[in-house]
Amino acid sequence: MIRLMILDFDGLILDTETYEIESFDKLYKRYDVVFPIVKWMEGIGSASTFDPYEPVISKLPGIKREDLRRERAQLYESLMKDQSPRAGVKKYLTRATELGLKVALASSSSRSWIDKYMEKLDLQHYFDFICTADDVKHVKPEPDLYLKVLSHFGIRPEEAIVFEDSPNGSLAAIRAGIPCVAVPNPTTKSLEFDDRISLRLDSMEDMSLDEVLKKCTRTQANHESG
Repeated sequence: MIRLMILDFDGLILDTETYEIESFDKLYKRYDVVFPIVKWMEGIGSASTFDPYEPVISKLPGIKREDLRRERAQLYESLMKDQSPRAGVKKYLTRATELGLKVALASSSSRSWIDKYMEKLDLQHYFDFICTADDVKHVKPEPDLYLKVLSHFGIRPEEAIVFEDSPNGSLAAIRAGIPCVAVPNPTTKSLEFDDRISLRLDSMEDMSLDEVLKKCTRTQANHESG
C-alpha cells in the first residue's frame, strides 16, 4: 500500500526549466552568441557544472558576469511572472490529502528557491516535509534526497511513489528503490528516461491519482511476484 507521495519541484510542480532556457536563449541572442542547449539539458534535475555565462564572456571579454546575471534574471522574472503550477498538480495534492497520504517535496534546488515559489503559489500547506539541496551531500541523480524523505517518515521505498519530470530526477528515485512516474514538461519530453520508470504521463490531467496509484501498485506486485 502506498502511504507517501513525493514530488519534484522544478519542471514538475512549476515549469521553471522551460523559462530558464528561454531566458538564456534571449540573453544569448542579444549578444549574437548561440546558446549551447545540449550542455544545459545535461544538468536538468541535478547540480550542473556548466557555466551558462562563460560562452558570452569568452566572446565578449569586456562584459561583466554580474551584469549578465542581472540581465538574465530580469528576463526570467518577466517570463515567470504569471506562471501557475502545471496542469493537474493541485488536483493530485488535494486528492493525496483526501486519501490520507503523506506528501513530501524532494528538490535539487536550494530551500530559499523553493520557499520563494511555494509562497507565491500558496502550496506550502499541502506538504508534510520538504527536502532540498541544503539537506543532503549529493543531489539527484544520487538517491540521497529520496532516502532522506523515506527516513523522515520511516516508510519503506515500496510504500512511496515519486513524480519526476527529468531523467536525473527519475534515476534518483529508482536508485532509492521507489516507484517513479515520469511527467516530462515541454523541455524534458525529448530526453531519454530510464526503462525502470513505472509509468510515463504527458500531464497529470491524463490520469487521476487513484488510477496512478492502482496501476503502480499492480506493477510493483507483478515485479515482486516475477
